[in-house]
Amino acid sequence: MNPNLLIREAQSSEYETVANLTMAAYRPLFTELDLPEDLGWYGAELRDVAGRAARSEIIVAVTGEQIVGSLAYHDDYSDEVKSGNPRNCAGFRVLATDPKLQGRGVGEALTRWCIERARSDGRTALLLNTTDYMKAAQRLYRRLGFEPYPEIGYEIRGSQPVEVLGFRLELRD
Repeated sequence: MNPNLLIREAQSSEYETVANLTMAAYRPLFTELDLPEDLGWYGAELRDVAGRAARSEIIVAVTGEQIVGSLAYHDDYSDEVKSGNPRNCAGFRVLATDPKLQGRGVGEALTRWCIERARSDGRTALLLNTTDYMKAAQRLYRRLGFEPYPEIGYEIRGSQPVEVLGFRLELRD
């Protein structure tokens, strides 16, 4: 991990910064789709950091005074899944890295923070959902030992369906 990178819980005064960073990170993933500039309902969900904070911890990666990455950590991921029954599992959602720093270890540092947190909390596994569009994220998760977990996958239907993939990392020693 980058020694200049601090990972901590976000303050509510930083939620707008997290929302802007999240949109900057996610918008390019969907440029090939016929979505509005604000990404419609999905963009509204991405910008709703306070809504995520009501059911998770908003975790940020900071270098200097600048927030360069974020995610929502769920001590209990069962409320976040649409199928399956993941008992005693933590999880995370909405991992975002400043586009200027993507590929430089920020997302990996945040993911490793989640792994260590879930392990220290005695969770059986760490879960996540990602979309079929997020190829770089999938490569990172697989490299860190996550395996496909279709039990929590689903499809978002509509004019441009999106496959939401599930991944799981076993935390037993």
